Amino acid sequence: LRGKAEDVVTGAALGPHDLVLVKPGETIPADGRVVEGRSSVDESLLTGESLPRAKSDDDEVIGGTVNIESPLTIEVKKVGQDTVLSAIQRLLDRAQGEKPRMAMLADRAASWFVGAILILALVVGGWWYNHEPAEAFWVVLSVLVVTCPCALSLATPVALTAATGNLTRSGLLTTRGHALETLARVDRVVFDKTGTLTQGRLQLSEINVLSDMSKDNCLRIAAALEQGSEHPVARILVSAANSDVGKAEQLKARAGYGIEGQVDGITYRVGHYDYVSELLERRQAVPEVIGTTVYLASEQALHAQYVLTDELRPEAIQTVKALQALGITVELLSGDRPQEVGRIAQQAGIHKWQGGQRPDDKLSRIRQLQQQGLVVAMVGDGVNDAPVLAAAQVSIAMGDGTQLAHASADMVLLSEHLEHLIDGIGMAGKTVSVIRQKFAWAIGYNVLALP
Repeated sequence: LRGKAEDVVTGAALGPHDLVLVKPGETIPADGRVVEGRSSVDESLLTGESLPRAKSDDDEVIGGTVNIESPLTIEVKKVGQDTVLSAIQRLLDRAQGEKPRMAMLADRAASWFVGAILILALVVGGWWYNHEPAEAFWVVLSVLVVTCPCALSLATPVALTAATGNLTRSGLLTTRGHALETLARVDRVVFDKTGTLTQGRLQLSEINVLSDMSKDNCLRIAAALEQGSEHPVARILVSAANSDVGKAEQLKARAGYGIEGQVDGITYRVGHYDYVSELLERRQAVPEVIGTTVYLASEQALHAQYVLTDELRPEAIQTVKALQALGITVELLSGDRPQEVGRIAQQAGIHKWQGGQRPDDKLSRIRQLQQQGLVVAMVGDGVNDAPVLAAAQVSIAMGDGTQLAHASADMVLLSEHLEHLIDGIGMAGKTVSVIRQKFAWAIGYNVLALP
């Protein structure tokens, strides 16, 4: 779209800030954001999620996905090598360029095997030539024909290709060749908290009323004060209230503390406890809670305490139980406050956890576990997780994580569903078992057929 005119162009001709009209059934040509329209987008190519995701104004879309229902006008943000699809392709190329330990072992075994067979054929040919020359040629030929080094060389890559393909379709992308065989030996899984075990976004979990004002009215007044703010906490309070919240006047914000204004002729403040308490003649006791807290007060009283928490992913508890049932110990490391980390660990059923961890603290913990002889898998999503992801024997980055986390990880959980980790561990164990079976069949066949 250029002005009011529509032009049909190739994807290669697109650049940042171009506007593209994507009709139902068409593929989105580049990464961007929706500027007009509401529709559903099939992202199964990238995430493994079978259900389309709803998209509306300001939602991000990924090149290569398919628009389902209604036309969308999209502002292009990234093209060519900068797109998510290109980044995934580079990760896949890296994985395909690396040979896992079992594959290299098979190649070395096959090369020695071929050399041994050639020497054996020469020895056998020499013996038959000296004893019965007429039989020498067909005996040597049969030795060369019946032996099969190909089975040794092909056993590993065929099994790994099938396994990585199946996992990619379920939303677990393998980006390094050694990941599957290492994942099969894991006996400790370490999770980050925010954005990994949890959803990574605050939700209003509780409203504690501290005066005779009703809960609905407390929420209505807070939303009226916050409805013009772009702060994440403000948006949570506004979305939790009814659409008709009224209008606040004489608004005055104090950056980092909160906002003051008049609702129905009364001055209120919403924000940090110290900030809202300035309206009161004396500070008032508040309930002790775990989570982020915001308060509402007027000159008459402290009215409400809003508790915001980052909740567990729906599948987190079941995933932890499944890992523990496999004999794998689960651990939680987070830079968040120890009280909050403990709350999440208790909900998820994790007995080993540490809060207040800086990136170097996490790295030290991973190395300590490795020194104990443990095979460690790390699951994270942020920039601060990148050093730990790189240090672990096998690392999994969340699909919504940073590009740095993706670059440091051996696998990427594009689907964002933690239970797919269980599928990955099961597939890894099955793959290693199949490779060993193929080695046994190849060796057994040669041992039996050659004599």
